Amino acid sequence: MTPGLTYTHPDGTEISLLVSPAGRLVAQVVDAVLICLTAGLGWLIWALFLFGRGQTPARQIMGHTIADARTGHPLAFWRMAYRELLIKLILGALIGAATFGLYPVVDSLFVFSDRNRTLHDKIAGTVVIHR
Repeated sequence: MTPGLTYTHPDGTEISLLVSPAGRLVAQVVDAVLICLTAGLGWLIWALFLFGRGQTPARQIMGHTIADARTGHPLAFWRMAYRELLIKLILGALIGAATFGLYPVVDSLFVFSDRNRTLHDKIAGTVVIHR
């Protein structure tokens, strides 16, 4: 596997650090609740402090990190902002509107594919891991 995406236990077994589809769903729900509770502004301010660690507020709470799919290293600030704000928010909204709401469903179902990567993960070249 890619460096940074597995942990080798002292007994020699390799453990995946990838977050499960259920864990990803819970993080999405937590982010949505935080966005609603803070009218989006509080979430955005909090997120801007976390983007440099490859996290959103929910990802911080749950111990997840968005990492580069090739290296396993957490995303830097600008790449994280690109993934969250441009790809997920703007592109997702535009494609979602053009497909009458079908895009978010397809994007979410991709989490059951290779390495639990959604469509926006594949576009951004990312994976979600435990840290």
